[in-house]
Amino acid sequence: MPAEEIVKGGKVPKTALILGHIAEHGPKTEYDLYTELPGLSHGTIHFCLKNLTEHGALMLIPSRKREKRPKKLYNLTFVGTVTHLAAYFPRPEIGVAEGKEAEYWTSFDDEIRDEIIEFLEKQGQLQKYVPFQEIRWLSEHFPGIVKGLVVVATLICNNPPSPYKKPLVYLLFQATRKEDFKKEEAEENKYLPYTIEEAFKEKFTDLFFQLMLFLKPKGRTSNYRLRQLAEEHLEERIQETYYIKHAVEMFSKQKLTPEKSSESSGAFREPANTRKTSSIC
Repeated sequence: MPAEEIVKGGKVPKTALILGHIAEHGPKTEYDLYTELPGLSHGTIHFCLKNLTEHGALMLIPSRKREKRPKKLYNLTFVGTVTHLAAYFPRPEIGVAEGKEAEYWTSFDDEIRDEIIEFLEKQGQLQKYVPFQEIRWLSEHFPGIVKGLVVVATLICNNPPSPYKKPLVYLLFQATRKEDFKKEEAEENKYLPYTIEEAFKEKFTDLFFQLMLFLKPKGRTSNYRLRQLAEEHLEERIQETYYIKHAVEMFSKQKLTPEKSSESSGAFREPANTRKTSSIC
């Protein structure tokens, strides 16, 4: 689906046009985009590239040619890949009228699936991301995988994950610090695109494995690389449950005094005048 077709009627933001053009044709300079996307001014392209880079969808890479002044090439990041993948979800902006979504999905495998497979395979090699690298194998063994990944990408773009692994800890840390932390905050912002990238990748991987639970496999489905990714993801999830294990240990170590024990059970005791006396007394 060429980028120009994605923006029928100019309804889609210009950033989507630029992202789609780079996704389709590979890394581009600002000038390349200006000459290849007629109708967009140089100022608009410059603003969109700056916006996409700040939000982690594009990154600057050096040109391979040995030049005195190397060209600044813009290429998709993982965030940009997911954002472009979500652009295939049926909606009016890509020419799918409301109520025609079922027809779009019916023709999806014949008209769009191979295009996405080729795109993801290329991005998988660039970004070293196993599910994209193995997309051709996955599509052969799980026929509905490409549709599923479009849905996964759309879910993530509609609800972007927090760039911080532990947002509660991060916010508490900021709230309790008394010294001036503007310098530290500026330093953190330098790495923000990277943290956003990692958050998207982690969320996408999580939803990818959830998706596999619902797809019907066809033939032998053993894949060492995907199994290794699943094992690594499981280990991360186990590490994230540390605070729950800590709570279990902490609360089990607390010993209640008789007074506290009676207070805690007071709500469940019968009134004194209704309790039966012991036969021993």
